[in-house]
Amino acid sequence: MTTCLARPLLFVRGGGATARYTARAYSSLSERLQQELTTRKIPLFYDYLHPQPSHLLNLSLCDLLPKTVSTPVDPRMTLPSITNPAPLPLAHHLIYFPPQVTLSQLLPDGTDVLHTPGDPFHRRLWAGGNLRFPAASPLLDGQRAVCIESIRNVSVKGREGDEKVIVRIERRIGTVPEGEDEAQTRSRIWTEDEALAGEASVIENRDLIFMRTKSAAEIKADQALFGEPGRIVKAPSGATLRHSITPNKSLLFRFSALTFNAHSIHLDKNYTQNEEGYRNLLVHGPLTLTLLLSVLERHFQDSSLRVEHIEYKNLAPLFVDESLTVCGKLRKGGEWDVWIEGPRGGLAVRGTVRTCGVW
Repeated sequence: MTTCLARPLLFVRGGGATARYTARAYSSLSERLQQELTTRKIPLFYDYLHPQPSHLLNLSLCDLLPKTVSTPVDPRMTLPSITNPAPLPLAHHLIYFPPQVTLSQLLPDGTDVLHTPGDPFHRRLWAGGNLRFPAASPLLDGQRAVCIESIRNVSVKGREGDEKVIVRIERRIGTVPEGEDEAQTRSRIWTEDEALAGEASVIENRDLIFMRTKSAAEIKADQALFGEPGRIVKAPSGATLRHSITPNKSLLFRFSALTFNAHSIHLDKNYTQNEEGYRNLLVHGPLTLTLLLSVLERHFQDSSLRVEHIEYKNLAPLFVDESLTVCGKLRKGGEWDVWIEGPRGGLAVRGTVRTCGVW
């Protein structure tokens, strides 16, 4: 669920007092949101790393992922165990640590209030981010763990009246002994220096874009294009890895349930078409990332490699019941170019992956 960034800020032609006022108003908005959001205290998200949620995600993905020599045993034939625990699989941290909010803290579109810049920016999309894994994955043995979130940065792009607010969130995940207080937990896992890992096993940055509600005229214009092919960004060539998946409505529902995500653009086609102006349900940003990383994990297993770091951008929306293709190719220096193509071959997601040996 993403969108391209807006055009550069346009000032009123002719300069003078009007142009200076526009610049000041724009700067004031950016500075105010930077101050308000980066100082917002987000509660710690605690969870217990039981194997069942990961098992349910495996069940939901097993028919969609490539089969390899090292493909794990069919999850339908095995039960999760805490006496012989498996490590947290790549991307599965996304289904743990759901937002700790009540129903009254959900907005009309089903999103939560934790990161929103507030009125008038009510529409939210996932624009991309990065992930790094500085330590071995924790075991799914029921141990207590925590996700520490903070808003690292806020930027405003686009012309006045059509601004897009980009909120960068950092999430750090680590295990926590029972009885440890919040101050101790933060001192071990969180660092003000983004380059330092502390005792985190997963460090994730995600960029959320918040936009104004579309007008009735904008929705009508979007709906008029539902049957049109739309603009296609040409995808890279020379992929040595290609694997196609068609996410269906059941997969979107299951992922929404596993992530405690009530965002209507993944669940309610009527809302998606008539309030957001998209032709069908959108595939979740974190589900897209999960599919990308899960295909890569399968691909690297037979080479005894693992993903150490991924940086990615979502460039175009992906829709339910439409094929997407995960692609990749090795480039000089040992890094991988990775991307996802939409049903007509256009570029939807583009990223870079760095690998290293398994633990």
